[in-house]
Amino acid sequence: MISAALLSLSLSTGLFVPVADGPPRFDVVNTCRDVGRSSMGVGRTPQACQDDENQARATLEQRWSAYPSPSRHTCVESAQLGGPPSYVQVLTCLEMAPR
Repeated sequence: MISAALLSLSLSTGLFVPVADGPPRFDVVNTCRDVGRSSMGVGRTPQACQDDENQARATLEQRWSAYPSPSRHTCVESAQLGGPPSYVQVLTCLEMAPR
C-alpha cells in the first residue's frame, strides 16, 4: 500500500528516478554535512556519518541483486524525499521490505 502511494507521489511530482543495475550514487559529504549541528546525529561527527554511509553503500553493492526490483525502486525514492539521500536509509528500507 505504501509503495503504491510513494509511486503515485513520485510520478505526480516528477521525482521518478529509474533504478539501475546497481545502487544509486549519493554524495555522502552532502548527506553528512549537517550531522552534529542539528538534532540529526546528535553526538556524531560528519566523518562517522560518512563512514556509516560508505559501509552501507558497500553492503548495497554486494547485495543489490538480491533485493526485488520494486523494493529497490521504492527504497531509493523514499531515501531522496525530505533531505539529502542516504545509503543507510536505502539499506534499512530494503532489509525491512518483504522479499
